[in-house]
Amino acid sequence: MFILLTLMFSFLQGSINNVPNSEAEAPEVTDWPEGSSAYDYLVTMTQFGYRKIDTTANENSRNWIAAQLESYGYQVERQSFTTDECANCQNIVVTINGTLDDEWIVVGAHHDAICYSPPPLIGFTYPTCTSSGAYDDATGSGALLELARTFSQWNITPEHTWKLAWWDYEEWQGSASSEGGGKGSLHFVEQQIPENIDVTYLNLDMFALNWPVETPTAMQLAGCDEDYWTLYMFTSPVDDWSYYEERGLEVTEQMEANAVVLQSQLKEINHNLSHPTEWVSVVDDTKGNSDHYNFIMNGHSATWLRGQHQYIIEEGDTCEQTPKHAQSDSVTTLNTMAGGRTNVESGLQTGLDVIATMALWDRNITADSSDEVVIAQASQGVNLAIAIIAILIVTTIFCMVNYRQGKEVLPDNEI
Repeated sequence: MFILLTLMFSFLQGSINNVPNSEAEAPEVTDWPEGSSAYDYLVTMTQFGYRKIDTTANENSRNWIAAQLESYGYQVERQSFTTDECANCQNIVVTINGTLDDEWIVVGAHHDAICYSPPPLIGFTYPTCTSSGAYDDATGSGALLELARTFSQWNITPEHTWKLAWWDYEEWQGSASSEGGGKGSLHFVEQQIPENIDVTYLNLDMFALNWPVETPTAMQLAGCDEDYWTLYMFTSPVDDWSYYEERGLEVTEQMEANAVVLQSQLKEINHNLSHPTEWVSVVDDTKGNSDHYNFIMNGHSATWLRGQHQYIIEEGDTCEQTPKHAQSDSVTTLNTMAGGRTNVESGLQTGLDVIATMALWDRNITADSSDEVVIAQASQGVNLAIAIIAILIVTTIFCMVNYRQGKEVLPDNEI
């Protein structure tokens, strides 16, 4: 009996120990990006002055970005390029190697700024027009620096190879320019991505004025019927590719499939973070007027995280009051529109959480075996039940045998 019980308990113990422990395998992070730190970075970006291409202010800002990255332990890559309008342009790029070197996730923001006349006379530059580029795009550049700092603290190898990039020359240089904008990301897409590399691009350009930041009361009284500014995720289209097709893109089945996957992943992340879908919205991109455009036009899937309200002017209401490309694009204006620094930090946090969650999931992908864990736990339960039943059966038999033996040997008056 003792031997049988010992074997049964050994079997039971072995069954428990052999169950995969996904929690033990899952990566643990001790750091998470903070909106307050991203805010500090964006403030520093604005202090360099007017970061127009080919200016000392722009060069100083990118040197500062590179120095920050080096202080986090990154090896910084400076990708210099020239165009008809820019003699000294440079992207700043760092790489986090993954187990897959032919599949990249690139997160980007632009470090240059521009100032020209506001609508309806868009694109007219004038000598006294300068901008500190707080919203466009110190918000993106500052947030990306905070993500870089956070990722440097994660001692976890991602599945994909991640690249963090600060683009030069995103801004169109105005109506007198001989070329369009987006030159930094175009240089990367055309010159820095080898053949047969699959890229997913995440663009950070003008956010912080987004959920959970409420639209100002004055704006609502003026006709804006939105309670919060929306964080849009303008993503490779699932339904409407017409904008890109009209510009020469031949949409393949693979592009369509990748778009479905990216939109689904973004929606899953937002659901996981409890972001309300009416205020954090994943939609088809039908305009393409930021750096993500170059990635989509070259066959890669991409999304653009953009706060406030995009294209609202075309829709005829008063919700869109962006300071982009204007002399008023300052930290003071950003704070005023958001209702204070704390709200700006909260808006930044929403976007930071999305990107960081995607990064964490990519690092957790080999340990993400929730279905297997459920099966393993069910198997463990079955094994436990079998062992207990077996023990009860053997114990019952043992007792019955003892009882019968006792009945045979004891006197009748003691039964």
